[in-house]
Amino acid sequence: MNKAYEEVQARFNKVAAEWDSNPTRVTLARAVVDAIRIAVPLRADMQALDFGAGTGLVTLGLLSDVNSVTAVDASGEMLRVLDEKLRSLRIANVHTLQCDISRAPLPANQFDLVVSSMVLHHLPDVSPVLQRLRPCLRPGGWIALADLDTEDGSFHADMTGVFHNGLDRRDVCQWLEQAGFSNVVARNAHTITRPVTGGTTRKYGVFLITGRAK
Repeated sequence: MNKAYEEVQARFNKVAAEWDSNPTRVTLARAVVDAIRIAVPLRADMQALDFGAGTGLVTLGLLSDVNSVTAVDASGEMLRVLDEKLRSLRIANVHTLQCDISRAPLPANQFDLVVSSMVLHHLPDVSPVLQRLRPCLRPGGWIALADLDTEDGSFHADMTGVFHNGLDRRDVCQWLEQAGFSNVVARNAHTITRPVTGGTTRKYGVFLITGRAK
């Protein structure tokens, strides 16, 4: 297990139990799902993979639009919370998988849609991971990545497991094209508003970038 993976895993294991109690996270997940619905022609027969699924806020939001979701995450505690939800709600078409996607092989040519939300800035090197995600998709399959726009480092109070202060949309688009995606488009997905010192607030942009596997 590499050090970066351990750092991210430890960060999210620690906060998993109370993750869903933060209304900002719940609102963000809903906004990302809504943006995906607008950008991607979802179908009831789609097999989807949610990369960095966490407690499944996006996974469960998409479930009414697709056939099934494989929820992948580095944090076993996050997936434990999701597994408890699945048991409680008697959901059978979500499968969880804990792995370090930068190293572990994923099923090839199996999915019609790959999504992620607020995951990329937790990856030390984003481009190779996007290259590993591409073979998971069938030709013509969609990828939809939501993440923070470039910011000044004030978004995270705890920088453990944070490797980028947001990301430049142009870089992500370029990495997707290099990984074998076409029709790459960046959109606004959401704005997160947070209080800052002095009683004012600060706005942070969240993008959604989509593309299709060649």
